[in-house]
Amino acid sequence: MRALMIAAVLVLCAACGGSPTAEQGSGGQAASGGDRYAPIAAAVKGLDGQARRAELVELAKKEKQLKWYTSLNEDVARKLLDAFTKATGVRVTLYRAGSENVRNRVLEEVKAGFAGADVVETNGPEMVAMADGNAFAPLNAPVTANLVEGSKRPTWTVSRFNIFAVAWNTDLVKPGQQPTTYADLADPKWDGRMAMEIEDYDWYWALREYLTTDGGMTPAQVQDYFNKIADGAAFTNGHTTMRQLLVAGEYALVTSDYSYGISEVAADGAPVAWKDPKPVQPLFARPNGVGLVRNAANPAGAQLFAEWLLSDGQPVLRDSNIDPSRKDLLNTGSADVRVMDIEKYLKEEDGAIKEYEAIARKGKKVGGN
Repeated sequence: MRALMIAAVLVLCAACGGSPTAEQGSGGQAASGGDRYAPIAAAVKGLDGQARRAELVELAKKEKQLKWYTSLNEDVARKLLDAFTKATGVRVTLYRAGSENVRNRVLEEVKAGFAGADVVETNGPEMVAMADGNAFAPLNAPVTANLVEGSKRPTWTVSRFNIFAVAWNTDLVKPGQQPTTYADLADPKWDGRMAMEIEDYDWYWALREYLTTDGGMTPAQVQDYFNKIADGAAFTNGHTTMRQLLVAGEYALVTSDYSYGISEVAADGAPVAWKDPKPVQPLFARPNGVGLVRNAANPAGAQLFAEWLLSDGQPVLRDSNIDPSRKDLLNTGSADVRVMDIEKYLKEEDGAIKEYEAIARKGKKVGGN
């Protein structure tokens, strides 16, 4: 009976890719109409855990080779593919590029009705742009219940985070001297000893939102606060450069490095920390995500890969020093983690950039052009 159901689903998958007058051709063309994921959902309805996984694997193996587009580091992407293929037997064609290139290619394919990518994983702003371009179909899967609150978007799902963290050099900042609140960053004792990243517009926006909503500060008070931080601070170009300067002891404190980067160099013996004994809270997490391409040629494979990435693929990300979205694996202790409303930020981005650039001019630019 299950075999007959699979066969029926495959027939439906082939039929639902386009309108009555448009079919997928040998050149990879696929019409944009129809819900290619409806037959997949019907086949796994009521199934969970290994039973659901097994059904998706059988369906995916009946399709052609899955196509995955991502901006993840090549080494991390290969680790994920190796683990996925070992677990499922489903092979994957990888296209890896910068996040903007991934976005542009997917949007061009969707607009042309071309069945290129089946599943996409990249940075949050580009995921929003593709969602706005009607590139994705909703991911409905039980595994999303195990993710950090705020991970489920209408047509894409958070797979990993870039978490901004205040970090310090433990040789220069002794126990008890490190900041414990964001208010501490404005202390004059950090003048000449603190570095900031010159393009952390989203971090600035997130902290500004927090100070006005939770902190009850007026816009004027927020402006004064950031001016005090910037006065005497050095502004570096790039988180890697900022981190290297922190490790070298050029600065005692940085305001907004990525937590995974600090943890990575600390594991290699660098005298840096961001959560020992506790982090400055809340932590602002910029989401990056995975999405099912609406006109995918291999919808079962796309569904399978997305569900695997959000469950068994999460430890692979964690072991690669990437902050996963699975709440039992996100290693921030008991810290208050705030997932950024990236959609809202993007609507207000131009204003945030202008404000932060004005603040940065009060500090000293270090390196770069």
